[in-house]
Amino acid sequence: MEITTATRGRLRELIAIELQLPVDEVRMGVSLRKDLGMDSVAALNILFAAEEEFEIHVPETELEGVDDVDGVFSLIERYRGVGGPAPGAS
Repeated sequence: MEITTATRGRLRELIAIELQLPVDEVRMGVSLRKDLGMDSVAALNILFAAEEEFEIHVPETELEGVDDVDGVFSLIERYRGVGGPAPGAS
């Protein structure tokens, strides 16, 4: 299932809220850590907010490979697919 423009917008809002930034600073290709100042606690909070918003579960270990806004979109898209990955899959 491809992520919609509305979902991308909502994800940008969630990231902006957590990082206390204007939503227009959360753009494709921007590094969450280097450019936006995300730390590990903020990363978990963004993950938890996305899980609640989209009614999905993403293992915390998935965050290790996510460093930019595009990566967040891809991660959420993968877990929002029809049924998401099987339980225990990563």
